[in-house]
Amino acid sequence: DRHLLQTVAAQAGLALENAELLQNLTAEVAQRERISREIEIAREVQERLFPQSCPQIPGVDLAGYCRPAQVVGGDYYDYFALPSPSDHSSSGNDGRLAIALGDISGKGIAAALLMASLRASLRSIAGRQQGDLASLIHRVNNLVYESSTSNRYATFFYAEYDPATHLLTYVNAGHNPPAILRGPESISLEATGTVVGLLPNAEYAQATLLLHPGDVLLAYTDGISEAMTRDDEEWGEDRMIAAARHLLAKPDRTHTARQLLEGILQTADKFTAGAPQQDDMTLLVCAIT
Repeated sequence: DRHLLQTVAAQAGLALENAELLQNLTAEVAQRERISREIEIAREVQERLFPQSCPQIPGVDLAGYCRPAQVVGGDYYDYFALPSPSDHSSSGNDGRLAIALGDISGKGIAAALLMASLRASLRSIAGRQQGDLASLIHRVNNLVYESSTSNRYATFFYAEYDPATHLLTYVNAGHNPPAILRGPESISLEATGTVVGLLPNAEYAQATLLLHPGDVLLAYTDGISEAMTRDDEEWGEDRMIAAARHLLAKPDRTHTARQLLEGILQTADKFTAGAPQQDDMTLLVCAIT
């Protein structure tokens, strides 16, 4: 009888352990499904934060795209219309164009949250300080600093283009210098201040450049220029600019901003030949027509 009871008890104990293990596995699967769904919702929300349409600015052709390395990413690009200095309404299509591009430190959910904070800070301030971009980015820096941890920051480029004067005014807060392609010439928009969100009350300077018809502005994050092959060979800024020039030199001259953007990304993907994407890849193209 004792032997029979021991046998039954051993089998019952094993069955209970299996049942508990199955319950734990089921709970873990359900938890992972909830997390996956929440991340998918975050991806959908982040996609809605990027521009859903291009503002109609005379003489400007725009295109932008972000491809995260993970489900969500920390890159940010934006463009939107601003009223001209003499137009106090918010819908003047003859007003200025705002262009922004940033790269949050890190990747994933934490970077995506800071990206949303950066966008909200910029959108809430842009257009209030006519022509004073240095003060604008100073305020954005303080807002991002207050809402982020000490190890989080963003490289950031912000510019405003006035189609009436053809002047591009910009602040480069530690970001990869965007390039202006003008025929055989390439003009780098170098940094005019430090990154945003790292130091309180950081000071910034602004710069101005006169744009000409035919100029093309390429703003990008380092996920584009530092795209790598499986052998760790880097694509590089020179190859990126060469790819853009090759597309611009095509005889059919059907190179819209969208076609340029897609062509550059396709060239980068061809170079990496299917190697895993290591960083978020974001590109913004602004062509002056």
